[in-house]
Amino acid sequence: MAALAIVINLTAISSGHATYIKEADALLAAKISLVQALDMLEKDSKGKTVGVEFDIEKDIAIWEVKMLGDSGVLEYKVNANTGTIVKVEDEHIQGEMMSFFTGLKMEDLQKEKMSLAEAVGMAEKKFGGNAVKVQIEHENDSVQYDIFVYTPADTYKYKIDVISGAVFNTVI
Repeated sequence: MAALAIVINLTAISSGHATYIKEADALLAAKISLVQALDMLEKDSKGKTVGVEFDIEKDIAIWEVKMLGDSGVLEYKVNANTGTIVKVEDEHIQGEMMSFFTGLKMEDLQKEKMSLAEAVGMAEKKFGGNAVKVQIEHENDSVQYDIFVYTPADTYKYKIDVISGAVFNTVI
């Protein structure tokens, strides 16, 4: 089973590792933002985004967008420069296993008072950076957006309660 999220290696931030620099440069040069990628897929899909992350595969900047639908979780790989869908993978997570694995049900996501795109915009504005990863989690009887924002100085984790709009943030 594929891991839900692998993001820019945060330990590389302090070490200046070449892979980190390559990913950071590719993120800053990407023509398609995280919000544009998820908006495009949600308009054309019958699902809700439960995770997004930036990656480089075969020297191509990619947004990996996981969508929860009635039939399970699909991962869409979207070229971050052209917006084209490069690949769609079935995560093979369905039924009871799906709600156990993600901690989410479609009805949890339909209660949102703030869209994922709005939450990402708020986090990017607050920290002056680019979102590189988003997770939606079910914690403490609430649904939360976990948004990771990259700036040249640091990477921030911004948590927003989907229902109440309460905001929690921490520097990573």
